[in-house]
Amino acid sequence: MNEYWNSFTREKTDEQYNPTLWNHRLPPEKLLPAHVEFTESHSSNYRQAIKGGLQTVSFGEGELSGSMDIFRPENVAEDAPIVIYIHGGWWQWFSKEQFSFLAEPFNRKGIAVYMPGYRMAQDWNNGVPMESIVKQTQYAMAKVLKEAELRGTSAVYLVGHSAGGQLVGMLHQTDWSQFDISKSTQDKFKGAFSLAGLFDIRPLVNSFVNDTINMSMESAEKVSPQLMLLREGRKLCPLHLIVPEFDTPEFFVRQRSIKKSY
Repeated sequence: MNEYWNSFTREKTDEQYNPTLWNHRLPPEKLLPAHVEFTESHSSNYRQAIKGGLQTVSFGEGELSGSMDIFRPENVAEDAPIVIYIHGGWWQWFSKEQFSFLAEPFNRKGIAVYMPGYRMAQDWNNGVPMESIVKQTQYAMAKVLKEAELRGTSAVYLVGHSAGGQLVGMLHQTDWSQFDISKSTQDKFKGAFSLAGLFDIRPLVNSFVNDTINMSMESAEKVSPQLMLLREGRKLCPLHLIVPEFDTPEFFVRQRSIKKSY
């Protein structure tokens, strides 16, 4: 795999991993406020409209516990397919509530949507925030898989954007037997979709993204899906990689290297 990113200056890395500089819609300084306003307003509207079809449940244990929003309006059957959505924000911004609006089109098609939250990287005090976020989201998905078994759901799909796309990559390769999930339940995991997800996050160690996280290179290696070794004989569900049209050249190179690795 090409490791040319090691030669990037901090300035070059920041430029290549800052999507606000590459959008074709708004000036960089206006993009993030517009994004926040749009997502929050549309999400607030849907949360109010769905009323009794929205439930918040807990998952995990101890410091790895969290909460998850479940969007299951009246038209969604008890055993309906499930989509799990994990939000992005470089592991340090945004929240599950901000992306509630994404549940609406799935709900209209009779699909239940589960949105787990995770503690922001800067809020962990254990020195390994990235590994902790991965473990926390594993607990969340384990809960969904067990509920899918109880409900008789036939299919669970996993979707994540940006940082959420990286978490999708980690969850895609998780050995769910460690969470006491049966083989038949694991087989309900039918597909994973990573939207603009990073599968090798080592370049971020020397970037603005890491100024708050303080991630070590060792930690970055442990949570880079592309660097994980699969146990021989394990069969994974399909993983779909979706690349935004106007991502940076570095993002496109990274996505091409992912396709060669899987």
